[in-house]
Parts: sequence; structure tokens; C-alpha cells
Amino acid sequence: MSDSTNVPPNVNQGWLEFLMILLIFFIDGGAAVPHVNETHYLAKAKHYWDASYCPGDLFLDSADPHLAFYWTLGWLTKLLPLTAVAWIGRIAAWTLLAAGWRRLSTSIVDVPWASVLGAALWVALLRDGNANFAGEWVVGGVEAKCFAYGLFLFGMAALVRGDWRRPWAWFGAAAAFHVLVGAWAVLTALATWLTEPRAERTPPLKLLPGLIFGGLLSLVGLLPSLALERGTDPALNAQAAQIYVYDRLPHHLAPLSLPAAEVQWRLTWLGGMVVAFVALWAWWRRRASDTAFQAISGLDAPGAARRLIWFTMFAFAGAVVGLAIELALDHDRAAAARLLRYYWFRQIDVALPLAIAILGSAWVAAMLRNGKRFSSFVAPAPLLFAAWFLGSITYARWQSNLPPAVLQVENAAGWQAACQWIDEHAPADAKFLIPRWGHSFKWYASRADVGSNKDVPQNAAGVVEWRARMRELYPNLDAVDERGRKIILDSPELLGTPRVRELAAKYGATHVIARSSPPLDLPIVFATPVDPSANVSGYTVYETGVEPTTTAP
Repeated sequence: MSDSTNVPPNVNQGWLEFLMILLIFFIDGGAAVPHVNETHYLAKAKHYWDASYCPGDLFLDSADPHLAFYWTLGWLTKLLPLTAVAWIGRIAAWTLLAAGWRRLSTSIVDVPWASVLGAALWVALLRDGNANFAGEWVVGGVEAKCFAYGLFLFGMAALVRGDWRRPWAWFGAAAAFHVLVGAWAVLTALATWLTEPRAERTPPLKLLPGLIFGGLLSLVGLLPSLALERGTDPALNAQAAQIYVYDRLPHHLAPLSLPAAEVQWRLTWLGGMVVAFVALWAWWRRRASDTAFQAISGLDAPGAARRLIWFTMFAFAGAVVGLAIELALDHDRAAAARLLRYYWFRQIDVALPLAIAILGSAWVAAMLRNGKRFSSFVAPAPLLFAAWFLGSITYARWQSNLPPAVLQVENAAGWQAACQWIDEHAPADAKFLIPRWGHSFKWYASRADVGSNKDVPQNAAGVVEWRARMRELYPNLDAVDERGRKIILDSPELLGTPRVRELAAKYGATHVIARSSPPLDLPIVFATPVDPSANVSGYTVYETGVEPTTTAP
């Protein structure tokens, strides 16, 4: 019979830290289902396994680039509701991330609870993508990159330990889920390998088996990505790249093209983190050879910290190159887009907070252990920052736990009620004109839509078709709002009945879901009740008279 008292203390400590990290990730990412990208990825995964789900939908019928995600998690959609699959996927992704984080953190900082503090700092600095330079996030709703980043952390743990034979398999597996996460990790890791002292550097031939194995794993993600432009006119591919970079995802791919105030905020946040990183780097360099410092900080493997610092600097260099491309080719956005579509800024958004969090946890340990009054006074600052961040999330969620996917919806309860009615009563092959921000429609209604701003296909032809539809479904007015943004007619009721009829006929839309006011002159099949005193619109479901078809024009 086993006796828990025989378990080494460090094993119990390790499990407790792992569970605490998992709890931190739950607090950070545990909003009500669905999260913004879950409506995108899980609906796609469900359609991959069941083509009868939302037939005729432009996005769902487009190319399927994330095969590893569909095969790992998507098959569960055949057995369980989307909400259940989302929670299973979240828990699986957070578990992988927590295990990878602790392995990486303890490879650099050997102090009890440092990995927990580091995890809290990491998510606080990531801030769910709301403040980062390119809007990247890691912990949140489940999608392919959540698993990719979990595998990336295991690869980073091997890298910082100097085990240069093993990172490539982890990065290759990451690329299988999200090819760019893994590809950027490989390039940055190879640059870091070159900084190893020549006498200690692992010979290239010993790296080769791992690189080959990782490359083979990456084909699961690489080949579907390459197929997105296969057989397509190069001019169409160039057009799609420009739409993708500058129309749909400038906040990820071309940040300098955003409004000046937003660029200033992003650069300020990035600059603040760079200052913090440089300060921690200088602190480490001054004391790296001091064995007493190593003991109190937990940085008893200076090579591990050095490799982490170099990796972060190369990730930053990649972002600088991306900025240079955007600035140098601003006069030729078609050429710029062909390069910027490779997400030059994604890695620094993750690596810079990661390095600050791990080195910062070592700094806290050193400050608390050196016995000086001033050190004991300033050391809790990072802990308080992380606690404030997690506490503010908890409080906000207690106030309102609306799913992030419906936060942009006016009268979310009415929207959900109308979608539920459609799910229960509309024909299975019905197709809807929906509001621009209605990307949760397929999740709640289980019916196809003509298009929404969120659900852009990945293949070149699909991207061009999506942009054409957006211009017709949600046209811009020759006017701007009080914030200087173009006014968009973002919902069918604003287009008027004649135009809605034209669009329904063109795209095979059998129904419309729109705000109840102003009303459309179409047959009403359902309308949500509205409290006039609430000052919000309800939602009305209309029939258009168009016959169902699963073939998009």
C-alpha cells in the first residue's frame, strides 16, 4: 500500500504549483462559452465532420487549414454539444499550457512558487490581447493556437536547458496545430543556437534528426496552408493577401496602419515592456556569475536565462523587421501584404511577456531573500500587479458573465432568444442575412449565413469573395462618427426592404435576422418581446421568399 508520506516533498510541491497555474489560466480564460474565436474554430470543426451542419455557408464551406485541431477536438462535435466541446477543449489546452509553463519556468528559476507567480505575471502582461502590440493572446477560448503554444512551451523548456536535440520536435508539433507559431519558434531557436559558445555548441549534425522529425510533424499544418493558394491565379493571391492584411487583420499584421491613437497606445505598452525586459536583463548580467545571487534568486543555471534572453531579443528583432517592411513598402501595399501576412509581430507579443514574467519571478525571489528592508518593500509589487489583474477579471465576470462572442451585440438576451427559435424552427437548409457583428449566429442558431465580419475564409478565392460580400452587405456611408470612424450600415434593417430583397435573391438567403426597428416589409416569423422602457431593440426573424439552396452563388 502506498503512503503519501513517502512521496518526496518536491513532487507534492510540483503538483500544487501545477494546479495553481491551472487555476490562474481558468480565471484568465474561463469566461462563459462561447469566446470570440470559439464560434469561428469550433463551428468550422463541426462542419468538417458533418457537412450537413450549416450547408451553403461561405466560411464553413471554404478550405480547412487546421486539420490537427479538427482531428484532435473536432470529432467530439459529433457526440456532444458545442458548449461541452468548448469546455473540454479549454481544459485540455490549459492543462497542456500549465504543464509546459511549469516545465519551462522551473528550468530557469528553481524557487518554490516562482512558476505560479510567473504564470500570473505572464497572463497579466498578455492581457488577453487587449493591449499587446499585435493583439496576440494565449489563454482564453479554445482554438488551434492554444495547443500550439502549449507545445511551444515544452520546446522552450528544452531550449533553455541546452538540450538542442529536442526543441524541434515540440516546435514541429506546434506547427502541426498552427504552422506560424511553430515556424517562428524554429527560426528564432536556430538564431539562439548560434549564440551558444562555440566550444559548447551542439554540432549541426546532432540537430538534424530532431529538425527532420519536427519538419515531418509540421507537414500536418504546412501542407493544408500551402494548399490555400494552390491552383489560384497569382493576381488573386496578391489581392487576397492585401485584403487579409490591411482590411481584415491590420491589428495583427499591419499595426502601423491603425488609427494614430491606437498605434501610440500599442507602442507605449510595447515600449514599457521593453524597458522592463532591459532592466531585468541588466540586473541578471550584473549578478550572473555570483553564486550567492544564484542561490537566492533561483537562477542556478545562468545558461538557461541567457538562452531565454537571446530568444526574446531575436523575437523582438523579427518584429522590428516587420515594422521596417510595413514602413518601407507603405507605398506598395500589395507587395507589403505578401510579406506581412506571415505574422511578424506574433512572437514578440508572447515571448516578451514570457521573459519578463520568468525573470521577474527570479527578481522577486532575490529581493525577498536578501534581507534588506527596501527589497522587502518593493518585492511584492509584481505580485500585487498580477493579483490586481486576476481580481479585476473575477470581479468583472461576477458583474456580468456574458460570453465574449456576444459582447458586441445590442440586447444579447434578445439575440440569443431569436437564434434559439431559429435553431428549433427554421429549415435545416435555411440561409440568413445577419448583422455584421453576428458571428455567434451559427453557434446559437445552427444555420448558415451569407457572411459576417469575423468569419473570413483562409483560402485566397474565399477571402476575395468575403470582401466583396462585406461591401455589399455592410456598406460604408460617406460620413464618420464622433471618433472619426466610417459609419457602416451594419445590420440588414438599415439597408431597407428593397435592398434586402436584392441581396437575398443574389446570395440565396431564405431568411433575415435583424433588429426589430426599423422594421422591414417582409413576412415576420418570429420577434422577441421588448420592454419599451429598456431602450434597446429586440430582434425579428423574416422570411424572404427565396427558395433554399446549399450552393452559394
